[in-house]
Amino acid sequence: MPRVLLAGHDLKFLGPLREHLDALRVPVTEDRWTGHDRHDEDASRRALADADVVLCEWCLGNAVWYSRNVRPSQRLVVRLHRMETETAFPAAVRLAQVEAVVFVAEHVRDEARAQLGWPADKTVVVPNAVPVDALRQPKTEGATFTLGLLGWVPERKRLDRALDVLERLRARDPRFHLVCKGKAPWELDWVLGRSAERAYFRDVLARIASTPLLRDAVSFEPFGDDVPAFLRRIGFLLSTSDAEGHQVAVLEAMAAGCLPLVLDRPGARSQYGADQVFGSATEAALAALDLVTAGPTALAAARDRASASVAARYDLPAVLPLWDEVLGLTVRSPTLQETAP
Repeated sequence: MPRVLLAGHDLKFLGPLREHLDALRVPVTEDRWTGHDRHDEDASRRALADADVVLCEWCLGNAVWYSRNVRPSQRLVVRLHRMETETAFPAAVRLAQVEAVVFVAEHVRDEARAQLGWPADKTVVVPNAVPVDALRQPKTEGATFTLGLLGWVPERKRLDRALDVLERLRARDPRFHLVCKGKAPWELDWVLGRSAERAYFRDVLARIASTPLLRDAVSFEPFGDDVPAFLRRIGFLLSTSDAEGHQVAVLEAMAAGCLPLVLDRPGARSQYGADQVFGSATEAALAALDLVTAGPTALAAARDRASASVAARYDLPAVLPLWDEVLGLTVRSPTLQETAP
């Protein structure tokens, strides 16, 4: 088995892949960077010396460094989520040394190729994967009227649009409330360092405090690993961002039997299905009200459909074989043309 090295500052999205590699008994080591472009270079060189395959998670400084130091005999794969295209790092990668750039979504690949001029044959789309069976658990009492927002910082997550949905719902049914889970703006130095971000969160939190329909209907929970337990309490998962690559929170929620209310953005309809995506907060609120009014049987059927749609496209058995091929862990069957005499 080839020896695989995982390199990057944040490897949390590689959890399912790491478990898969361990199950295959693939030797795996990690090169943990301390920031987008900060690392112990000696440690990186030692890790690289023993690797057959390098997977750079995030196309940041790690991808730049490895593209300049990888040997011709080594296979270098880089995964680009979305935020990297807002930095100078992708343009600095030596693409000739890269076997493949993996994108989490087709619209992200299209945007990156248009921006960077990368050829199609260097790119591949491998979506994020979620463990559907592990996430699907019975709902707790009151989940039907609980909206969830999994990650509400930075501004582009658009907490204000989530509040728009909640306000419209509570105007019709005051049982609805919103739980926001994730790091707060004051926990992130880079958010506090931007005056526009500070002003946005000051205004949106003031809106909650001053609006009668919102004042007692929004709660905040800290970031943590208890996502499955959180999703048991959620009936509807809001996704109100201006832009996303392939938002894992929506997939996890659908797998867990939450109904997504996604406000339209590039890539959303192809990723989650047109019936889960809405053009406005009003449309999303009306859809939630219709589902609740239809009764428990209809609501349960809608949850089952959401979970099944994720299982078909994004469950681990559907996605992990794609990683095997990208990392060179499987032998591709020859085509008829290749075997012809």
